Amino acid sequence: MRQVHLRDVDLNLLHALRALLAERHVTRAAKRCFLSQSAMSRALERLRHMFGDPLLVRSGRAYERTVRGERVLRELGSLMPRLEALVRGEEFDPARSQERYRVAMTDHAAMVLMPPLMERIRSGAANVTVEAAAWNDRVYGDVAAGRIDTALSAEAPPPVLETEVLYEEDFVCLVGRAQRIGTRRFTLKEYLDLPHAIVETWEGQQAPVDRPLAERGLRRRAVLRIPFFVPTIFTVARTDVILTVPRRLGKIAVATADVRIVEPPHEIKGFLYFMAWHPRLTREAEHAWFRDQLRMAAGSIRTK
Repeated sequence: MRQVHLRDVDLNLLHALRALLAERHVTRAAKRCFLSQSAMSRALERLRHMFGDPLLVRSGRAYERTVRGERVLRELGSLMPRLEALVRGEEFDPARSQERYRVAMTDHAAMVLMPPLMERIRSGAANVTVEAAAWNDRVYGDVAAGRIDTALSAEAPPPVLETEVLYEEDFVCLVGRAQRIGTRRFTLKEYLDLPHAIVETWEGQQAPVDRPLAERGLRRRAVLRIPFFVPTIFTVARTDVILTVPRRLGKIAVATADVRIVEPPHEIKGFLYFMAWHPRLTREAEHAWFRDQLRMAAGSIRTK
């Protein structure tokens, strides 16, 4: 049996092959492919040599497909649309998708963004799966390596990643309702004198809070270091420890735990919340759709 390797095949001939087998007529196939009749005749000869089969045999004034030609035409019926989609890029249909999205975030983002995000996804893409990973210092490396699709953080991503600001946020302080704190806003001295629970979001610190303080040569008095916001909120409700959290999370905390809000000192500034992904995913339709869902979820919390 004659062996033919794909590397020896001129894939440009597939369009002519489909036209010839469908039309069973050289002239009509030539017009369909915008070729001259002689060019299409040469293409047919090359195809016969490529397949080791006549493909079309003359029957009176017309051509009939050989058994091999019939089988090839059936295969081309499914192959050609897939090849065209490969080149063009398949359209993404969320309702039919079974895509899995891997996103890294802190529990702050999970509390604030996950409800509106999943509400959108469940209503329009019921077979999609979202896998949320806990934030850690290696996440941006995981994005670059393809282990995470999208990362959400208050820490600016490295320049090798695509970056977009989802929303702006500022901080509030949470204290237990039983604490006798009369002020509505802490001075910097009051703030630094209090015992703090520090949620370590980046390199052993709560970066948007601790880094600006360190630049002033200042440091909070930490009595608890922990990687999670949510359990710490309930710890604050039962102790004299204070917790500095993003304002949107603070509002949720007040509604669910025995805590209240005190404004932080003016020296504690707000921050930007970023979405980051690798450039290789920028033009992938399914990932562009997921980032749109994140944008719209963030937009819904900006209006509140």
